[in-house]
This record gives sequence, C-alpha cells and structure tokens, in this order.
Amino acid sequence: MPGSLIIVESPAKARTLKRFLGDRYDVKASMGHVRDLPEKTLSVDVDAGFKPSYEVVESRRKTLGELKAAVGRDREVILASDPDREGEAIAWHLSEALHLRNPKRIEFHEITAEAVRKALENPRLIDMNRVNAQQARRIVDRLVGFRLSPFLWSKVQKGISAGRVQSVALRLVVDREQEIRGFVQVESWTLDALLSKSGAEQRFKARLARRAGEGPKSKLEIPDAAAKDRLLEELRSPSTSFRVLEIEEKRRTKSSPPPYITSTLQQDASSRLRFAPNRTMRVAQNLYEGVDLGPGGSTGLITYMRTDSTNIAAEADGRVRSWIRGELGERYLGRPRSDKARAGAQEAHEAIRPTDPTRRPEAIRDYLSADEYRLYELIWRRFVASRMADAVYTGNQAEIQAGDLVFRASGVRLTFDGFYKVWERDERDDEAQLPELAVGETLQLHGLEPEQHFSQPPPRYSEATLIKELEERGIGRPSTYASIVTVIQARGYVEQKERRLHPTALGEMVNSVMVAHFGTIVNDKYTADMEDKLDGIERGGPDWQLIVGDLYSPLMQMLGAAEEAMPAETGEECPECHQGQLVLKASKFGPFKGCSRYPKCKYRQAVLPGGEAAKPALLEEACPECGRPLQLRKGRYGEFVGCSGYPECKYIRREEREAPKPTGQTCPQCGKHELVERQGRYGVFLACSGYPECNYRANPKKDGKARPAPKLLDEKCPLCGKPMVERRGRFGSFKSCSDYPRCKGPQGAKRQTVKA
Repeated sequence: MPGSLIIVESPAKARTLKRFLGDRYDVKASMGHVRDLPEKTLSVDVDAGFKPSYEVVESRRKTLGELKAAVGRDREVILASDPDREGEAIAWHLSEALHLRNPKRIEFHEITAEAVRKALENPRLIDMNRVNAQQARRIVDRLVGFRLSPFLWSKVQKGISAGRVQSVALRLVVDREQEIRGFVQVESWTLDALLSKSGAEQRFKARLARRAGEGPKSKLEIPDAAAKDRLLEELRSPSTSFRVLEIEEKRRTKSSPPPYITSTLQQDASSRLRFAPNRTMRVAQNLYEGVDLGPGGSTGLITYMRTDSTNIAAEADGRVRSWIRGELGERYLGRPRSDKARAGAQEAHEAIRPTDPTRRPEAIRDYLSADEYRLYELIWRRFVASRMADAVYTGNQAEIQAGDLVFRASGVRLTFDGFYKVWERDERDDEAQLPELAVGETLQLHGLEPEQHFSQPPPRYSEATLIKELEERGIGRPSTYASIVTVIQARGYVEQKERRLHPTALGEMVNSVMVAHFGTIVNDKYTADMEDKLDGIERGGPDWQLIVGDLYSPLMQMLGAAEEAMPAETGEECPECHQGQLVLKASKFGPFKGCSRYPKCKYRQAVLPGGEAAKPALLEEACPECGRPLQLRKGRYGEFVGCSGYPECKYIRREEREAPKPTGQTCPQCGKHELVERQGRYGVFLACSGYPECNYRANPKKDGKARPAPKLLDEKCPLCGKPMVERRGRFGSFKSCSDYPRCKGPQGAKRQTVKA
C-alpha cells in the first residue's frame, strides 16, 4: 500500500493527479462536501454564539466510509481540495469527519506535475481563518433564509425563499425595470453631408458638429424637426460652399486585454459563446481537473477558475513570451505588463490561463467536447493576447466649414494588428478612409441627410452584465457569481427573454416587501461591506461570531417591525357578505385578500406587488349573458375575459390563441402535410397541419436554441412502412422510424448511426 493518502474533491482531479504521482501516493475523491447544515432545520444555536450543527451529507455516507477504510491507522493524510475558502472548508470537514490527527494541507492553482511537486514540498496546516470566513458566510445565509422565508410565505406566496446576496441581485433587476418603465424619450437629430473632392468618385460623410467660432469641444444640438429645417434652409443657400478648414493626422494604439478572471470569463463566454454562467463554470471545472488527452493521459488544461486576480506566474509569463517570439515574431511581443487588481482581490491567486501556453487548441481538439474546445480556445487566445503588442490605428480627421456651420469627418484603419493576430477584432473599429484633402480646398456637396433619433432607456441586464454590475459593486465573490444569477431565475423571480433578464410579477412582489421592510438586507453597500468583513475574517481579523451577531440583531428587529407593519387583519369589510373582515393570505399563486368567514364566504381578491388590491381592467364590451361590462382577469392558466358581475354571473371566455404559423417543412411522420408552429399551454411546439389525421408534434427548442425538424429520408421503415428520418442525438446523427416511439424500427430500440 502507498505510504500517503491524498484526498481531492472529484474523481477527474484524482485521475489527473494519479497520472504523474504514480504508485507513490493513493489518491481518493471525497465527491465535494461531506458535511453541511441540515436542510430542514436552522441548525445554528443562536444562544451559544451561533454554533453550527453539521451533519454528514446523506449522499456522502458511502464515500465517507470508503475514505475511513483507506485512512486506516497512522497513515499520513494529505488534503488537496481547491485553493479557496470552500476548498479549505471541505478539508476541515474531512478532517473532522474522519477524525484525522495532524493532516497536511496542500494547495495548487494548476494541476501539473511541477505545481503538485512544489505543493507536496510545502505542506501546511488547515487555515482556520479561511474556514471561519466560509462558516460565517454559510451561517449568515442560513439565518437570513430561515428567518425571512416563513415571513414571505405568509405575506407573499407559499414555498418561496429569500437570500442575502440574491435579494440584492433581484433588486438590481427590478430597479432597472422600473427605470425603463419611467423613461421618457427625448427627440434629437443628426445632420450628415455627403461630400467628395471636386470631380472625384469617392464620397464620404461629414457630420454637423458646431457653429464656427465656438470651441472644438462644443456641440451643436438639434432638438427637433423645426431646428433641423432651419439648418437645412441655411445650408441650401446658393452662397454656401463646403471648404476644408483643418486637417489633423491621428495615430492611436489599443492595448491588449488582461487575462481572464472569473467574472470576465463568465461575461465573455456569455456574449461570445452564448454560455450561461453556470455552464461556463461547469466546463471550466472539467478543464481544470483534467481531460483525457489519449497518450498524454488525464491532463489539467487551465489554472483554477475561481479567482479575482490578474497575476501571472513568472514561469508561465516566460513560456508564453517565448512562444510568441518563436511563432509570431519579435514585433508581436508586448511590453511587460502589470494589470491593476481591484480592491480586495486575492493577489496570491493567478488569473485563468492555460497550464501550457504552447498547447494550442487545434492540437487537442479531438480529445475535447465541443463546449470544452470553445472555452479552452477562448481562454488560450485571451492569455496569449494579453502578452502581445498593442494594435496600431492610423487615420485623419477633417473639419469642413459651410457658412456658419462646421462639419467633422474622420477615417481610421488598422495598420498593425498586434494582439488582434490571435484575438477577434470588432470590425466596427474601422471607419472609411478619407481622400487626400488640403486645407482651403472646396468640396462638392451631393446631399444632406438628416436623421431623427430618440434617446433609449437603459438596457435590461443580461446574465453577463448583471455579473459585471455585481462585481463592480463588490457584491458576491468569484465562487458565487454563477449561483446568484442562476438562483434568482430558478426561484421564478427573474426570467430570460431574448437573453435579457426581466423580473416576474412574483419577483417584483418579493422585492417590494424586501425593500419596504428589509432595506438593509437588500442594500448593495451593506452587502459589499459584509463581503469585506468576510475577507477580513480570512485575513485573521475580527471573530466570525461578532460579524454574524452584527447582522442577526438588526435582522430580528426588522422582522418584528415588518410583522407589525403587515398584519393579517386589513381592517376592511368583506364586500361580498358584509359580515367578515378581509385578511391578508398567501397561496402558491401569490398573495390575496380573503374573507375571514371562509369557507362560508369564499370572496378573494389578488394583491399587487405594492400591497394594493388588484383591480381587473374593464373592457368596452358587454357580457353576452347579463349585459354588465366584461373585464380582463388573470387566473391560474393565464389571462382570460370574465364578467364583472362575478360571482352572480360566471361567464368566462378564454382569449383566442394565435393562428398556426407555417414553417415550410414537410411533416416527417406522414410526409404529406406541412409542419406548423402552434402555441400551447407550455409554450411553442411544432405539429403536423394534418392533425388529427397525423398527430406528429415536437418541441422546437432545446437549451434556448431552435431544434431543426428531423430530415425526411427516401426509405421506408421495414417494420411499419412509414418514412425513415434522420435525427440529431447526443452522439451524432442517426436514423429511426418517423413514428417513434410507437414504432422502434428498424432494429428494435437500437438506432442506426449515420456515417459521416
């Protein structure tokens, strides 16, 4: 048996370590956390200094038993969990659960032979400051969730919950939505002149900038159509000519971006690869822990992906510079750089980079999944670009006078690509080149092009821009960004439409209660200050119980005040029976006011986010049964039209659904009719227009992307005779019967793989 046991979190990480440690060490995986606070109880003794009561995670009991057997007696145990607070806490929980005596703790930011060798040569004790910082965060979040969630159940909706950091993220999304709703558009105009040198074919545009005699930084505003018309009249005067007033040559450089940290990787993966943050982190975890490279075995491809530092190890910096010099040439090599880290960044960590910058993405493409390849390529290109020379642009700018007005034209082009040699460039950076112009030269006018504009409201957050906002405000940390944006959507508080985050009615309702009664909790400065205090605990600062106590006392005071401010009794008389009082209640569909005499009186009225009763919108249409006005209501299955005389008149009319939309595709099942897009209770789906003769239907979307209909083939199923189709599955294209799953031909439930 090997002399020492190394415990890591995952089997993938264990395989990678085992490849270059060989038989000298036994490497086992804990499968993540082995102990945690039980889910259904508070498990924090407030009166005993917020002492937590941890239990073994049920799904880890078998793993823990195997680890105990592997530890045996008097065996050296080395804990090699991830190099952050969460990893330190996992190491401590393992030590406690396995009753280890003096375990060694090592950490490495990349899983390479050299990094692990150095870590094994420099073991340390478990850092209890890090452990206590993680415990403090876990206990604070548990206290907030367990104290606020029951309150929200009783006042808003059953089954919902509140989180300390997630509530701040929700507030940002709701505040932005309110900004958009309250936005007032402002009209403005621009005026371009289409010009050329006298007799030349090349034309260029110049934009009206200012009045002659005003400073070069002044700007002439065109607020409305009347002002635009006055300027056009002035410019169309026969005496007005366009003359070059001034020419300025320009040269500018653009520096390469710094290497990735967690937040910028999530942002770029979202905008460039369309990856959700949690998907990015899942793929990055695979690349960090190790991918099987065939003859090379399991290899860690990137450094640790939860970091807020842009530092790069001197050895890695030297290797990438050598690669740039040898592959691209000396002129592409950038100057040594020192990227400014944000306040509170963990400078001991490195940025996210390839473990070996000479390992090009194309060389290992066959060993990576599609997601792994795309993310590794993004990380590789960003890191290499960060060590390359600046891009150089050259161009010129001309000021052109027409009467009392001055126009400005400019052109720029890329003269040295620099880091753009490996990094994708935005083509919009280029502008059309100006012709050779001379001061005093008269230009020919080919037309004036006024254009109306309206100011735009601030854009809704995407997942990427919300993470950027959280980072800038100091809310959350690299390990929590992805979970924050995931949780507010999973709870139904926020939904994505066209990759933008919209608050739901439930989200706005929860936010209104939180802002009104728990303003401190959802205050971004307070939350950022809490993050700084947790960082302080990690650095050996204040006792973690004091930090938790500083939050808990105000929380309980706010909760008591909220209970008094939102009593169940509203003091309103029931408008239906006139005997009972209206009381505020909550259901799984949201808050409502109901009669206190229920079930004798079943009157109920929905409540809006602000707390006022929801009033259905009256329509200019009479009820066909009783003649009273119809009104638009919201029910369990969406909007519907009902009589305002309810419950005396129970007339209901569901709104008509949209007509089916043709797709131009033939139904793969019957081969005769066209597929159409229909709207159903659970969203859009594809169906055969020949229904009910043919009942084919399919969900047209998967993971947010359009799913193509199966391709109809010119061959019949040998079992049922219906057409065969080519489908796309997890492992590539395959053939099957169009009547699957009723018919599983041609080989029972087996598929016929389509050869490339």
